[in-house]
Amino acid sequence: MTPLPALIDIRDDLARAIEETDGDDDLRSELRTVSDRLDAFEERDRADRGGIVDEVDNQLLRVEERLDDEAAARAVQSARNRLHIYRESRQQTDANLAVVDSTVRDSGGPDADEVVPVGEVTVAVTVANTGADTEIVPIVTFYDDRAAEVESVRGPEFALAGGEQAQFEFDTDAPADATTHAISISDTGEVRT
Repeated sequence: MTPLPALIDIRDDLARAIEETDGDDDLRSELRTVSDRLDAFEERDRADRGGIVDEVDNQLLRVEERLDDEAAARAVQSARNRLHIYRESRQQTDANLAVVDSTVRDSGGPDADEVVPVGEVTVAVTVANTGADTEIVPIVTFYDDRAAEVESVRGPEFALAGGEQAQFEFDTDAPADATTHAISISDTGEVRT
């Protein structure tokens, strides 16, 4: 089972929206349903996960259109922005490659949950390759609290055997205003022997 990536673990945004919709039981129920739907992500294969993200985004759009409370609407929009960032990251990754997990931690420190540490960080990414032997390049994109792209950093090339899964790490600098990240993987198509 693949854990829910921190980027799309939008339960914090959903909890804020639920808190702000204290007078509307129907909206609160729909938001709880969305939160429960995220559990299905871990149980699905790669192709189905995109469908779950689409379903959650569509349901949040319907909720957002019915919201009168500005704070609740901002929380739902924040959740939708994170889903869009995840979807864009998946679209930029080769079809035979999948990002299984990724973390950004202070160099020499523990993993960060959702908040990106500032300054020198270590990016760790686990990648699965269902294709042939290849070389990959991880690209980490940092986003601010409004889900606007702050900076994108290309990591070094790593060799990855076909049918294998491996973790790779590289160091970079995280911008001060980064609050979350997404990883995409490019296939260089050139294996050097």
